[in-house]
Amino acid sequence: MKKYHILALLSAVLLFGACEKDKESFLQLDGENSTGPLLEVGQHETAVRFSSSLTGRYNGKKLTAVRWYTGPRAVSTTVKVYGPGSNNGPGTVLYTKDVSSSVRPFSWNEHVLDTPVSITGEELWLGIAFTHAETGQTIGCDAGPNKSGGDWLFTADGQWRTYIQRTGESVNWNIRGRVED
Repeated sequence: MKKYHILALLSAVLLFGACEKDKESFLQLDGENSTGPLLEVGQHETAVRFSSSLTGRYNGKKLTAVRWYTGPRAVSTTVKVYGPGSNNGPGTVLYTKDVSSSVRPFSWNEHVLDTPVSITGEELWLGIAFTHAETGQTIGCDAGPNKSGGDWLFTADGQWRTYIQRTGESVNWNIRGRVED
């Protein structure tokens, strides 16, 4: 009889855990933070492109927060969410917020969106834009290898290109999106 009580308790714990997992998930292409690219003085924007094949499983849910790893504090930091674009850049801005005053250096940061973004199964781009007063490693990245969409960079040259195209380094930005019902 004792075995059945333990089995019932374990089943309840597993069932509850599975239900909790369904309530909150993350869009992410990166692994654990390893380092960050050394970027020059000026304005930069890093973004992760989540294709429709990745967002499709969350169709009907909401993007409620953006989480990212930052190194030294930048002069300014802005969270951006874009809709579907092309292979060379994001589409329409769906959400933008200056979060400069709340960024904690050398740690994971999370911004809860003032207005959640509906996930429609189309691609989403999650971006972190920042301005450097000096050369720095503001955005975190994993150790690679690069996953398609994991390393987009927009800089003063006016073009979106992947970091691997620019430098040959194979990484993914530490930028994630929290998804909830």
